Amino acid sequence: MTMKNDFLKFKELKDYYWAYSDILRDIGINESTYDQRIMAFMALKLLIDNNKMKFNFEFRHNFGLSKALYQKYKGKDTKETFLNIVKDIENLGKPSNLHYFYQDSKYNPDLSENILTYLNHYKTFELERYVLELPNKHLENVLDIYTYQADFTNYPKEEYKDLYEKTISRMKKLSGDLTGQHFTQKSIIHLMCELGIQGIKDNEKLAIYDPTSGTGSMLMESADYFLKHTKVKEIELYGQEMHGQTWLLSKIFLEIVGYKNIIAYGNTLTNPAFADGINGNDSFDFIIANPPFGVDWKHNYDEVVENMQSFDSNFFVVRDKKGKVVTPKKSDGQFLFMMHIINLMQKENQRGKRATAGIITSSTLISTGSDTSSEAKIRKAIFEKGYVSAVLEQPSAMFTNTDITSHIWFLDTKVTDKIKIVKADTKEEELFISHPNPKDKMKHAYSKENIKKLKRYLTNKTDKPYISKSVNTNRYGINITQEIGFRDESEELSIDALFEELDTLMKGMCDEYQKNGLFGL
Repeated sequence: MTMKNDFLKFKELKDYYWAYSDILRDIGINESTYDQRIMAFMALKLLIDNNKMKFNFEFRHNFGLSKALYQKYKGKDTKETFLNIVKDIENLGKPSNLHYFYQDSKYNPDLSENILTYLNHYKTFELERYVLELPNKHLENVLDIYTYQADFTNYPKEEYKDLYEKTISRMKKLSGDLTGQHFTQKSIIHLMCELGIQGIKDNEKLAIYDPTSGTGSMLMESADYFLKHTKVKEIELYGQEMHGQTWLLSKIFLEIVGYKNIIAYGNTLTNPAFADGINGNDSFDFIIANPPFGVDWKHNYDEVVENMQSFDSNFFVVRDKKGKVVTPKKSDGQFLFMMHIINLMQKENQRGKRATAGIITSSTLISTGSDTSSEAKIRKAIFEKGYVSAVLEQPSAMFTNTDITSHIWFLDTKVTDKIKIVKADTKEEELFISHPNPKDKMKHAYSKENIKKLKRYLTNKTDKPYISKSVNTNRYGINITQEIGFRDESEELSIDALFEELDTLMKGMCDEYQKNGLFGL
């Protein structure tokens, strides 16, 4: 593949994925690993185009380096020069333009506090290895592709939270390994925030936490929402992510957008970075989460149980009548994330600070298992804690790549003895719409009007037949569809009307019989 200078006059954001994929295919790289390489160069280019680095990809112009630096890194060809740059990448940022790219190493994949280190690290992107595998001419083509087809110079900051999804949606066509990616659409996040506003609407400063933060899209979207709809002037974002590549991308996106943040690398269930709140001194105002559904945690079982048995556990601990710790089934860790969040909210409450949370779960979490099952015992303890203010049963097809139904649990440290349950998929009133941009099985969404109505039903003490209902907390589970039910249209037909209709039918039959010639025989 050759690119002539005549075609490189204008930079713009094009579909660069395919161009790099062609090169990877040409040198025999397995398709299942394309995403690692494509994303690694994109991560670096995002920083370059936002003026965070001292160099760029324009190898024909000394990589944008000063004369002194270029001489320091210059090799026999483009590949050797670029390798020298990559090896020293942690020292090539522009300090004045990097605001949140240093954080305590306890939050990072390794000992370095400098986030730039992880642009070339075995736990995130092995950029050096990706360069080594490319012949010199192929590397030059890749650098050209990212210079002129992946230009983010004027990319809108409000769209960075969607960039990873857009990238993945293209690349998943190259690898079956990516088809399991599910993204939380904005309208769901807006609804979760709208219910959380009540507890923080008068705050000037706000701390938001996501225990499974991914690339930070839910954190960024919720921060944007609160800035627009509350008096909040200052927002700090906190999260934890166990996948190195998405952790690094979240740090890059948040750095570019400009939100103050600490995003910890690691497993929230076994090593929660914020088990004691923010550095043990302050607490979170709002927690938002979409934990993975059906993820096996049996390999962490011993560690989790040991923590639950400790004096100061990182979880909301549930014990049976014999005092034994109750754990959810090993095939699904959703409850563990909820128990982690409730534990945080307990500590926040002890600090005298109100906190709210929105957690997305599978539709089975709230009702599966008999009354003697571990899930039922955990649910009962959670309900009786009084933090669950409401639960919404969502319509199907609200996420990409799956048409499953789901629930949103709304938590509040303001204790209640009633739980408001709401069913969005009802014939009584329009509480969701067709998604304006349906894709990958995601067909439904919430309009602004839907969110207003749902908030009213989720917070109003008065029940609405076939839409909302208040239930007691002293229970082992809730079947929302069964509790709320559907209107039986036959109920609308009165007894008088039924007899009138029957009388008319009988008269018609008699008239027809009398007209029949056999009647006089």
